[in-house]
Amino acid sequence: MKKIVICQIALSFVLMNCQKKGTDKVVSQTANTNVTSKPVNNTQGKMDFKDLKFGTNGEDLLKGIGLTVNDIASGDFNTSVDYVEFQFPKDRNLNLTLFNNTLQSATDDVSVFYSKNDKKIWCYEMVLQNNPNTDAILNAIEKKAGHKADFSDKKVNTKERPIFLDENGEFKTDHIEETIEVWEDKEAKTTFFTIHTVNLSKKPNENTLKIFALDKTSPKYKEWISYRSLDMFYNK
Repeated sequence: MKKIVICQIALSFVLMNCQKKGTDKVVSQTANTNVTSKPVNNTQGKMDFKDLKFGTNGEDLLKGIGLTVNDIASGDFNTSVDYVEFQFPKDRNLNLTLFNNTLQSATDDVSVFYSKNDKKIWCYEMVLQNNPNTDAILNAIEKKAGHKADFSDKKVNTKERPIFLDENGEFKTDHIEETIEVWEDKEAKTTFFTIHTVNLSKKPNENTLKIFALDKTSPKYKEWISYRSLDMFYNK
C-alpha cells in the first residue's frame, strides 16, 4: 500500500503539472530536425490535429488559423525557457478537432509546443473534460498507431480499497477508474501518452482525458517525458 501511495503522489504531481500555465524550468536548446512540414489548414479558426506534422513552423500554423503568439490563452510569454507553450484561447470559438472528433474549445485545454529558435513544433497536449468524444478519440489514436497499446495499466479506486489521494493528501472514497496507455506510431515517429480518468460515483459520470503527443525524433523527447514524469511508466 505504501508503494502505491508513493506512486499515486508522483502521478498526481504529473497531472497538476499538465495544467500549469508556464514553467520556470529551463530546458536545453532544440536541435534542428529534418522534418518535411505539411501546409497548415488555411481555413480561419479550423484545424484537425491529425494533420499536424511535427517540425511544422509553429507561428505559421497559428497564422493559418487566424492566430498569433500574442493570442496565447494565459496572456503570458515565458521568457525563461527556450520553447513556446501556446495555449489555445477559449474565447475565440475555434473549430479544433482531433481525428475528426470535435474538441470543446470553450472548456478543453489545448496547447502546442515549439522551439523559440527554429519554431518547429515537437509536442501537443490536451486536457479534455467530459468530452463526449473521448472513446472515439482513444479508438482513433489506436487506429492511427495501427496496433494495440504498447503499454496499458488500469487502476481502480474504491472506498474499501483507496489508492488515489485528493489535494489534501487524504484517500479518495469515490469509485474512480484510471487507465494509462501509450502508443508508438512508428510511421509518423510519434508517441501518444493518454491518461483517462472516470469517476463512476458521480452522476452523470465525470471523465478527464489527458493526451500527450510527442515527436519521438526530437531532442526534447527524453527531456520532456522526464519533466512530465511520463517515463515513470514508459521509458522507451
